[in-house]
Amino acid sequence: MDLSLRHLQAEAHLLLGRLHTRVSEGVTARFRHEGIADITPAQANALMVLFQRRHPLTARQLAGELGVSEVTVGRFVRRLEEAGWVERARDPDDGRAILLRPTRKARAALPDFLRLSNEMMDQVFAGCSPEEVHQLTQLLLRLQENLSGDNGRAAKGEPRA
Repeated sequence: MDLSLRHLQAEAHLLLGRLHTRVSEGVTARFRHEGIADITPAQANALMVLFQRRHPLTARQLAGELGVSEVTVGRFVRRLEEAGWVERARDPDDGRAILLRPTRKARAALPDFLRLSNEMMDQVFAGCSPEEVHQLTQLLLRLQENLSGDNGRAAKGEPRA
């Protein structure tokens, strides 16, 4: 492989990590400024998924939506429940399953979450055209696809099954 291409790939990877960190820091700062100190950006993402789906989810479903392990979601849920952001309830259709849903506190804070999220996204994408945002999204989806479903074979240059 061309060494200059490998350098660009490494730089892109590092930039994505730095961008994620900076966005998390920005959201955390916005939360603190608004007096929302008992939720992290990652936990807020979990809460936003629950809002977007408009129906309760199991921890397994939430983990799938977030692309994280059930163990990680378990930690999020425990802290979110302790802080009064989510509540658990038995699934009426499956007594073994526990469903997660936002609380009244969470529903009351939703407009603030949306406003703060929109402010952050406006800052991140300032100066980008809708076409550029679309292109970036498509490229990131392709990168994600390269890492899913085939155990990384495509990334290693091996044919997909």
